[in-house]
Amino acid sequence: MTTRNFYQNPSTKPCWNFCPSCNRCQDKGRYSKCTSCSGRYDPNGNIDADPDDYCDCKNGVLRWKTQQGKLVHVRFKSNPFKARVKYEKKSQDERDWDSYIKDMREKMDDPNFNPISIYEE
Repeated sequence: MTTRNFYQNPSTKPCWNFCPSCNRCQDKGRYSKCTSCSGRYDPNGNIDADPDDYCDCKNGVLRWKTQQGKLVHVRFKSNPFKARVKYEKKSQDERDWDSYIKDMREKMDDPNFNPISIYEE
């Protein structure tokens, strides 16, 4: 483990290619510049790059390096890329709420306005 913010967050790099199956970079290990990249979403920049930990989902294998250093290989029983993601339509209540939030943000000139606040006591 290195000091925090030592590495750049890989997801902000222009070469980042998100894998919807394992939430890592699909291209980790394909380029010579990937040797210093962890290939994982890392906003604090503190995950060390490991040559055995990369996305192999296109070949039907989930490769994962655990925090204890154990390398896990799991073969998918079916292709995770053959299905299509379906989204439910928003209800009328959700559309009304989104419209209200949009109007209030415009009126208050605050793009982060949120009428719901949570306070801890």
